[in-house]
Amino acid sequence: MITEKKNQHYLPKFYLKNFSFQDNKKQLGVFNIFNQIYIQKAKLKTQASKNFFYGYDGQIEDGLANIEGHLAKVIADIIRDNTLPSRYSKAHYNLLLFVTLTDLRNPVKIENIKKMVEQAKDKVLEIDPNTDLEKLFPNINHEDYIKMSLASTLPTSNNMLDLDYKILTNKTDIPFITSDYPIVKYNQFLEKNNWQHGKTGYGLVGLQIFIPLNSEDILLFFDSNIYKVGNRKQKIINITDKSDIDQLNILQFVNCFKTIFFNENASEQYIRSLLKKSKNFNRANISRAELSYLFEQGEDVNKTITPEQRNLIVFGSTDCEVKLNIKGIKIHSKGKSYKFTNSVAQLRPHAEQLIKLEESSDG
Repeated sequence: MITEKKNQHYLPKFYLKNFSFQDNKKQLGVFNIFNQIYIQKAKLKTQASKNFFYGYDGQIEDGLANIEGHLAKVIADIIRDNTLPSRYSKAHYNLLLFVTLTDLRNPVKIENIKKMVEQAKDKVLEIDPNTDLEKLFPNINHEDYIKMSLASTLPTSNNMLDLDYKILTNKTDIPFITSDYPIVKYNQFLEKNNWQHGKTGYGLVGLQIFIPLNSEDILLFFDSNIYKVGNRKQKIINITDKSDIDQLNILQFVNCFKTIFFNENASEQYIRSLLKKSKNFNRANISRAELSYLFEQGEDVNKTITPEQRNLIVFGSTDCEVKLNIKGIKIHSKGKSYKFTNSVAQLRPHAEQLIKLEESSDG
């Protein structure tokens, strides 16, 4: 049976309504970064959606719709009261769920999983041209890829439990904007240390996540062992410098799928100026894969590393990097004294503990 819900949103309508034209909940500003078309009042209900994106039976769509009511409430409460839920409360968990679901259900995420599988096939053939790919890789359809991504919801949310969270409040006359991929993962710490591996995995040291909630507020999750954001007891950080607003808005251009969203306070001139500035930086979320080496303990690394013996496929995607420098967000002394390990993944203690728990339960 085919669902009647043909137009399926990968970004919740309740979220888009926070950026609607004059708060009318029906229209919002739209700018496509590729064809550069600016529309001040576009229909909200047709944005960030695709026909039958979650499949034709409606099961995934209905399941997400049931969850969205709880997520909408926690976001509405934050905006209305200008306060954040207490740590480990039900509202806190719903806030984490909002972040992870908004990330994992996005077309950028789904397409990267598809590309990862195709890149894996190519790399396997580089290692062994005689490999029977049909036996090694099952036939997966679009809906299966979505299920694969959403299966990571709980472990991803758990990985974020140790992150502190605050609100950045816009005190200028320039609005915050958002996009069709508003969950921006960043890492000023690893960026400043010229880290050559992945910087924005959910378990990594120095992780930051920026999520615009409306034109006035951005929700920031961050590694408090690395960063100082305002004062310790301060949950609301006022942003008064227009250049800081520009930087935070450029994150959306670099991170987005293809579309920027905004309310009536973002002029066409301003949006186009951000596009121009954003072109100084590489786009985030571009899938990539490379061959590397897997060693056994005690192996002579110098003898093992030869192009003919590469036996490990490393997947990833480009990180969001714009040399971010926001007043009120600093790397504190503990972060500056951090000791890097030999691992390509610099994990936070919480992430390491989750891995150990998983290994012990498997054992």
